[in-house]
Amino acid sequence: MNYRRAMLVLLLLSKLAAHVQAQPDRVMYVTFYQAPVSIAAARAVPTYQGLAVSTDRGQTWENRGWSTSAVSNIAISDRDNSSLFLATDYGVLRGSEHGISLKLVSDQDMPPVLGIACVHGSVWAATSAGLFVSTDSGERWIARHSNLPAPNGSYVTGVLSLANSLLISTADGLFRSTDQGRSWVRSGLDGEEIHRVFTHPTRPEVLAAISQQHGVWISEDGGWNWTQRNEGLRSTAVKTLAFNPDKQDEILVGTRNVGLFRSTNLGKSWDITGGGLSNFNVTALHFDPDDANTVYAGTENGTFISNNQGRSWQSFSVRLGYISAILIR
Repeated sequence: MNYRRAMLVLLLLSKLAAHVQAQPDRVMYVTFYQAPVSIAAARAVPTYQGLAVSTDRGQTWENRGWSTSAVSNIAISDRDNSSLFLATDYGVLRGSEHGISLKLVSDQDMPPVLGIACVHGSVWAATSAGLFVSTDSGERWIARHSNLPAPNGSYVTGVLSLANSLLISTADGLFRSTDQGRSWVRSGLDGEEIHRVFTHPTRPEVLAAISQQHGVWISEDGGWNWTQRNEGLRSTAVKTLAFNPDKQDEILVGTRNVGLFRSTNLGKSWDITGGGLSNFNVTALHFDPDDANTVYAGTENGTFISNNQGRSWQSFSVRLGYISAILIR
């Protein structure tokens, strides 16, 4: 190796070391539904129970599961960042930021929780039979679905906080509230079973809605008007989506059994991507908040990592079953 090349390598290594040292302390969470484990496999590896936590970007993990193994989503308190909330089939669990001391804080008769969100100090639980809110960290819950049309409109799959309103996804389209859920108006996609809505990380007026039947819709006016954008998708059974924080028009979506697709024009066209995936039912996506080149994907049987914004993948860490959410805070 000549001198010039050696100096270039040293420079690159020093930049990498500086980048690693500059990484802030983060906690990585993976929530999942427990997959059946054979007796032999259970003896060989830890059996996780719905929540795994890592403080070293997935090099090592700690089991933070509760008696339920079905966790569908996670939210971190925006009041003090010291509490986390889990959406489960049995209600809402609350624990410390690292998932310690989990406790069921919802009523015993709360329906299965499909989504969870922390908004201005309140905790919102989207359930299969309505929407509930708590203003005291889950100790008491109030119904907020009185004028949602039953049964489909009260099948709430997610809650999204916008600048001056709340937007919820349901099995009958989207609804919006400007009075903390006391009343709701329709906000598009009437009659559609919407799985979830996502907001662009740098362009809050750009939203994406996904369905496990009819693909992707994009709104560029804060969720009032929507355009379906499925050209090039080989499957309209879309299960997850992530905006690339470094490229404002680039999106990744995960589908059922066909893998990953990329759009570089806000969904006007899609191309298949994701070489290296060994499981094509992609259920969760998350860009690393400190390095947008790094993306994590969850599938129905394990996790994968990409270091080139989702163009190629390799298996990542422990196999946790059906992944429902990946979050780094």
